[in-house]
Amino acid sequence: MARARRWRHLWGCLCDAGRGASSTRPPYTRATRGKAAEIQVWQVDLCQPDEWVEQAERLLAPEERAQAERGVPDVRLRRLVGRAALRIALGRELDRAPASLRFTTGPHGKPALEDGDVHFSTSASADDCLIAITGLGPLGVDVEHVVPRRELDRIAATRFASREAESIARLDGDRRLRAFYRCWTVKEAYLKARGIGLSIPLDRVVVSVDEGPPAIVALDGDDPSAWSVEAFEPGPELVGALAVRTGGAPAPGPVGVRPLPLILD
Repeated sequence: MARARRWRHLWGCLCDAGRGASSTRPPYTRATRGKAAEIQVWQVDLCQPDEWVEQAERLLAPEERAQAERGVPDVRLRRLVGRAALRIALGRELDRAPASLRFTTGPHGKPALEDGDVHFSTSASADDCLIAITGLGPLGVDVEHVVPRRELDRIAATRFASREAESIARLDGDRRLRAFYRCWTVKEAYLKARGIGLSIPLDRVVVSVDEGPPAIVALDGDDPSAWSVEAFEPGPELVGALAVRTGGAPAPGPVGVRPLPLILD
């Protein structure tokens, strides 16, 4: 993801780290609330009252607190709230105390639960955060604010596959803008599900650009039919996408986005 850092300042991302805990705790199991084949997508407002933030910080491991301290104050606050919200969402699904959860990270920094088969992904854009959880298989979620920027056409022309860039260029106005962000979010969701970030070029992940249901058209070194993707709008000026490896099985249905109850145990 470092190779695209100059673009990622447009779209904030949560980088979640793990914490240590006693090895005597039982392994994590699939979500206890709802079926394992469901996908839970929670929405969080990262702008929370100081009193809540002060209490939520106690859920985090020292390493998480240290990571949250990096950057300017607004960024630090959003990171802290995002990490606490992730723990709350996973604790809710697993019927576990949020502070007791233990994490590990993959080779490219993707977080995962230790000894668990529950998959999750997070994404944030400004104060809006999404947390996706499932027992189905690896998944990724991305959310972006739909903001007009002069460099978007250049990004599409130089970073997207030629067929994607040409399809976007044929559109006008708001349709063109939303097509760009939809294309971007689907790509990001897939790459996050793989746990490889932007370590491969974006044009190696070719997605549909028309206004129908999104689809992965072509992949470099992977089978597009093994993945289900969905695009959605969690807010008036937000575009989101989710990708989950289903192995060719039917997707569980339309994604429903719900506000996460930020209850501190």
